[in-house]
Amino acid sequence: MKKLLIAFFCTSLLMSATVSAEVYKWKDKSGKTQYSDTPPLSNIPYTTLSGKKSAQPEQPAPAAGTDPKKVEEAAKGGKQPAAAANPNDPKNKVSEDLKEKAAKEAEAKKQQEEKQQAEMKAKDQACKAARSKLAQFEQGGRIYRVNERGEREYYGDKEIAAEIENAKSDVAANCE
Repeated sequence: MKKLLIAFFCTSLLMSATVSAEVYKWKDKSGKTQYSDTPPLSNIPYTTLSGKKSAQPEQPAPAAGTDPKKVEEAAKGGKQPAAAANPNDPKNKVSEDLKEKAAKEAEAKKQQEEKQQAEMKAKDQACKAARSKLAQFEQGGRIYRVNERGEREYYGDKEIAAEIENAKSDVAANCE
């Protein structure tokens, strides 16, 4: 156990040394850029590189209401996005109207799906309750209900048969 612990600490020390290592960048006599972990000769100017830099420069987020594809095309081509170029253009108004209409339709569809899911959930709960009631009455034994005064009233044979028929009709109505 001690050997493992010592090996772990030695490894972590070595790793921290390599992580904190500096990288030096300079141009040699022929104009080539050189990179090294050791600094060049004292008469050659160099820069120290530390940390990781991302390969792509950061770009600001597109403005709200603009299409990201158009913004990218504008950045590449040096043009402004069509929406920003002329906001009074009738084509832009038509496309905005279409977008609003599509958004309203999507919202209506979403509400309809939520309503259907709520109905299915309620029907499923009613089915489970009806099956549970049917199973309780078919199981047999002494079954009771509580009256208005809080007393137990036991079902008779005729009442149990009637409740079984009611439960069967509930199962047929609520379960498919």
